[in-house]
Amino acid sequence: MVLEDLVPAIQAEQKPWFIFPITFLYASIAIFLAQWIFPSQAAIVAVFLATLASMPLMISIIGFEKEKEERDKNYLQEVVFSFFGKIASIKSSSSEKLLPFFIFMFLGFSVAFSFWFVVLPKDTVINLFYLQMNTIKEINTGFSGNISAIGFFFTRILLNNLKVLAFCVLFSIIYGAGAIFILVWNASVIGTAIGDSIKTAITGYAKVTGFTTFAGYSSAISTGMFRYLLHGIPEILAYFVGALAGGFISVAVVKHEFGSEKFENTIYNAMGLIVIAILILVLAAMLEVTISPMISAK
Repeated sequence: MVLEDLVPAIQAEQKPWFIFPITFLYASIAIFLAQWIFPSQAAIVAVFLATLASMPLMISIIGFEKEKEERDKNYLQEVVFSFFGKIASIKSSSSEKLLPFFIFMFLGFSVAFSFWFVVLPKDTVINLFYLQMNTIKEINTGFSGNISAIGFFFTRILLNNLKVLAFCVLFSIIYGAGAIFILVWNASVIGTAIGDSIKTAITGYAKVTGFTTFAGYSSAISTGMFRYLLHGIPEILAYFVGALAGGFISVAVVKHEFGSEKFENTIYNAMGLIVIAILILVLAAMLEVTISPMISAK
């Protein structure tokens, strides 16, 4: 009851930047506990423990948003305005607070995984992140970066991300906030990719200059993070939106709202959120196949 109560849900929503150090702490503790207690399965146990710590907060956030969705018939409209430019005169809508909350949660997990990937010994890194590294290798296999491969890679990336989105919605419906496991897993994969990019850049810089400097580290870190966060943030944001949609349906089912106008409104809003998530994933896939490969970490 210690970790999950460090930041109350209301404070996390009102001051979302608080969630960054908290999720960094969640991931860091999870990594060390997994390596210490379950060394042979540390790669997946670390993700599970980080998920376990985040679950109460995620459930509370979904509960708050469900209450707002029930009170406000224009909830979906506010979400659309919040995500795509704050159209009209809506000010400080509840949905506007979701975006920074999700981003800081994702950044906290991603930065934690990438940080420990860079600073831990090589053998420990291999044991802790081998599943994530295999996932990255499978995703990148066959992409040469040339124009003829872009269309194929775009389709492949988009279909994979849509599959993850479907799992997020499904897990969120079945387990309430169960999608947080998939979200933390994806943050760990992106964090691993960032960490690997940073290590590669630092190694290359050291070979050229004979030593590493603060400027070299700074360049490697900023390049590595920007390369993956450019498309990683919208991807995870889409998954969070899908998880929120599934959470709405889950809460409505638990409340036995079948057949009521309230349930129909919930389904309408959930479907709208899923459409928004799909549009965000299309944008993220375009960024991943066109701009991200141009950002060299070497």
